[in-house]
Amino acid sequence: MGWLEGKVAIVTGAGRMRGIGRAVALRLAQEGADVAVTAIGRLAEEFPQAEREAGWRGVESVAEEIERLGRRALALDVDVTDAAQVRDMVKRTQAELGRIDVLVSNAGLALVSGKRSLWEMDDEEWRREVDVNLNGVYLCCKAVAAVLVERGEGGKIVNVSSSAGRRAQPQYGGYTPAKFGVIGLTQMLAKELAPHRVNVNAVCPGSTDTDMMDGTFHRTGERMGIPFEMVKEGVRRFIPLGRQADPAEIAAVVAYLASPQADYITGQAISVDGGLVMS
Repeated sequence: MGWLEGKVAIVTGAGRMRGIGRAVALRLAQEGADVAVTAIGRLAEEFPQAEREAGWRGVESVAEEIERLGRRALALDVDVTDAAQVRDMVKRTQAELGRIDVLVSNAGLALVSGKRSLWEMDDEEWRREVDVNLNGVYLCCKAVAAVLVERGEGGKIVNVSSSAGRRAQPQYGGYTPAKFGVIGLTQMLAKELAPHRVNVNAVCPGSTDTDMMDGTFHRTGERMGIPFEMVKEGVRRFIPLGRQADPAEIAAVVAYLASPQADYITGQAISVDGGLVMS
């Protein structure tokens, strides 16, 4: 039996083939959980080449992988900035999977990271990054916390922040301030939910081998006039362990925090960044 046998989890932002959300959803399923996987819908032409070549279908593909592991899955298109869609996500998960025990609030957006400084941003870019990376976490936490408190059996919430939420990064637009905000939200909610036996923690990934991180490297390279691979190698040299994380390594920490093994851990921001930020 796995750590999460008989539990039901929601993982947001789980629609990319090379993403932390997919890795988290699969790891939770491996630990015994049934999983609702959500992401905002994307047009086929918006998929990276590797996804198109693989015939990738977003959360539907992840749900099929979960079912092949012998667990139940629910695939939902959800914009986490839309409160009505988030409430519907919670209702459908309860209706189709029976309960909710774990929320992993992973959905994120980086529009300008690596591209331009704050005074060069469009206001709409700022609002969109803050809306997804902070307000989306708030809406998901709010909806799931209400369910967990009403049921009265405890639960786990894991919010995905970033190393950029522990140490400010230049040219990261609204992403860095929002990820700092996720840690503050996590700490506040941990204190509010402690009497209800709901643990709330944050995971702070560093540079991870994902499409999202590659987008930042490409934008940085374009701004600096250097090749993508040179940017990527430069980042690796700053990491004490000398490499990027595999998404599965982030997922392992999330699974631990979602499990009974972490029942005495709450209000923490756990760095998983190869030693980049030490505190």
